[in-house]
Amino acid sequence: MALVTNVEVERARRLIDGLRRDRRTHPRHGRGEYSQLARDVVAACAALIDSEPAAVPALARRAVDLVTTALMYVDDSSGVLSEDLRALMVVHARACAVAPPDPKRLAGWLAKLRLDGPGWPDFELRDYAVALGEKGRAELARRVEDRARTAEPDAFGRTPFGIRVLREQLAEISGDVDRYVAVLAEDLYAAPQYRKIVNVLRNAGRVAEAERWARQGLGIGNSIDKGKLRDDYVDLLLERGASDEAFALRWQLFDGNPIKTNYDDLRRTAERIGDWSGVRDKAVSRLREATIGQPCYADHLIGVYLDEGELDEAWQVAADHVEDLFDSRWQQLIELRQPTHPGDVIEPWQRLVQRRLDASTDKYRYGKAIKMLRRLRDAYHAAGDAAGFDRYLDHLRDRHKRKTSFIAKLDHANL
Repeated sequence: MALVTNVEVERARRLIDGLRRDRRTHPRHGRGEYSQLARDVVAACAALIDSEPAAVPALARRAVDLVTTALMYVDDSSGVLSEDLRALMVVHARACAVAPPDPKRLAGWLAKLRLDGPGWPDFELRDYAVALGEKGRAELARRVEDRARTAEPDAFGRTPFGIRVLREQLAEISGDVDRYVAVLAEDLYAAPQYRKIVNVLRNAGRVAEAERWARQGLGIGNSIDKGKLRDDYVDLLLERGASDEAFALRWQLFDGNPIKTNYDDLRRTAERIGDWSGVRDKAVSRLREATIGQPCYADHLIGVYLDEGELDEAWQVAADHVEDLFDSRWQQLIELRQPTHPGDVIEPWQRLVQRRLDASTDKYRYGKAIKMLRRLRDAYHAAGDAAGFDRYLDHLRDRHKRKTSFIAKLDHANL
């Protein structure tokens, strides 16, 4: 058994050796093969956790270091290799939980990854909490504070990202709720920070404090990423029985900006309260009113009607806002309308075909136009006007006769 295990360990080492990449290699050369090798390493290390767990932390760590370096010279625009690196980190964390390495050395490595690395890999200290133990956490905290004393603020005048993250995660795994909240409160730059505070207080049963922090976060000037924090606040209000306050919050937001997302949030909250039937017509009327002054809301109204299966109403709104909708929305509506009302979609199909032919920056425009023409032909036939399609096609040929590539594709399509 020991012999078999040693063979598997050596096999893993050989695979990991293959992750070393010459920086002179073209950034796109061999990316697929490299990714497959990384996945083989993940599988080999995962298998060894059961049979030879003590060997895995060092093996996985070396693999992480090699892929981290390789990503500095590889074109990973697809994100595949980044996913492979994350998988390696997961295996490393699992192995460290089963067979903890020296906690101080582990702390030093994690600090180096976060504070001196190129920005990857990402990791969560909670995955290493058991392996770090008190000694490892203390060592990591010491390194973080040593770095903080000499660190220059970032471009926004804030403590550098790596230091902030490690401070937060160290406070999180300490299990001290007040310490964690205090660290988060040092850098309340956006709604996600408030949400972390809300969630930790809520999980600790301190719902009144959680509600207060959620309300404070919703009041900050930066409106980015407030949606989930608002959801948390509404949940807290409903759990407290403050249904009117929760509904008022949803309606105020929808009334000020009647978009589909806010409509969906309003509906979800009203349904939880049990009062959607009395609100729905009022909400739709508000959306229809908004489209009069600002046609951009028409797409949101159509989205609402489609979600609720009111296809005729959605089509009518589109007919009233022909030029205010994206082609993708028109195509969706046409596909839904054509089976039952083929005559209605003829003109919209013609309009989409023309827009494709005029889209000079789209190198696939002619192929897309041909696909639309096939659906347009079907609509003419279903409407009992096959001759009408022939006349339209003759006119289209004449109008675009200078587009020789399109005419060639049209001839080949045999429409």
